[in-house]
Amino acid sequence: MDAANLIQILTAMASPSAVTSIQFYGLVFLLGSFTVASLSDLKRMAAQKEFAEVWVAFCFLAFCYDFIRLGETEPVIFAAKWAMILLFAVLSWKYLGIILSLSEMDLAAACAAMSLLNPLYIAGYYVLLVLFKIILRPILGRFGDGIAMPFLPVVLIATGIMLFAARLADIITFLKGA
Repeated sequence: MDAANLIQILTAMASPSAVTSIQFYGLVFLLGSFTVASLSDLKRMAAQKEFAEVWVAFCFLAFCYDFIRLGETEPVIFAAKWAMILLFAVLSWKYLGIILSLSEMDLAAACAAMSLLNPLYIAGYYVLLVLFKIILRPILGRFGDGIAMPFLPVVLIATGIMLFAARLADIITFLKGA
């Protein structure tokens, strides 16, 4: 791999247009489900397990979608994206909890959202999750049990910001071309 190929791959990883229309509407769908689940999480510190099942299935379908699109994208980007999601899942699983300590439901929600993003956005999303967990801890901690706190509102906010960022990047790209 020469320098030109490396630059092309890095540019593709950071490309705002890497969020396709299907992925954008997928994020909108997830945002709706995160909203409903967040309300349940705030009320009962738990959302229905069916949400997690939908998010895991959604993540699997996003993987299949990316796999089918391998001819259109660099295999390195595909590998980087899914390696980052897997790494996030392992490092944030409550039984390992190296950076975040998330329940399976919270993890499924975050991974579903990341499954629609390119690697650069995934890195930003992860940073947002960590930051908003710290920032919202005093507020969300009131809904928790002293140790645990509802995390789905953090996922909701981070996903909303990434959705806005993706759409804003597309608008800026469009305006530059006009």
